[in-house]
Amino acid sequence: MHRLNFLISRGLLFVAGMALLAMVCLVTANIVMRQVASSFGGTTEIVGWLTAVVVSLSLAYAQLHKAHVELDILVARFPARLQALLQALVALVSLLFFAMVASKLWEYGYSAMQRGMVSQTLRLVLYPMIYLVALGFSAFCLVLLSDCLGALKRLVVMKRVVMP
Repeated sequence: MHRLNFLISRGLLFVAGMALLAMVCLVTANIVMRQVASSFGGTTEIVGWLTAVVVSLSLAYAQLHKAHVELDILVARFPARLQALLQALVALVSLLFFAMVASKLWEYGYSAMQRGMVSQTLRLVLYPMIYLVALGFSAFCLVLLSDCLGALKRLVVMKRVVMP
C-alpha cells in the first residue's frame, strides 16, 4: 500500500508543480503586460483556482513524508503504546473528516457539471478544477488510511510483545 501511495502522491505532486509553474508564468506575464500594455483579465480568478489545485494535490505527498506541522511535545513523553493509540485515533478522525470533504467535493463537482456552472469573470467551466481538488483530498485520505492501519499494526505488535 505504501508503494501505491507513493506513486499516486508523486503523480499528483507533479501535476501540482505544473499548476504552480503555470501560476508563476501567468502572474509574471500579467506584471509584464501591465507595464507594457493592459493586463490580462481574470488573472486573480485563475490564480485562485490554481492555488486550490496546488494545495489539494500536494496534501498526500506531504502527509506521506510527514511534512505537516505536528506538535508532539506532550505526546513524545507518553509510553509507546499510548503514542501508537493516539496516532491511530488522530489518523482515523482525520480520515473521517477529510473523507467527508472529498465526498462533498465529488458531489459538488458532479453538481457543477450537471448545471453547467462557469466562473464569474472568464466563464470557465468549473467542474474540472473541482474534480482535481476532490482527487487531491481523496489521495490524502488514502495516505491517512495507510497511516491509521500502520499505527494500529504497531499497537497490535506492541501488545503482543508486552503480553506473552
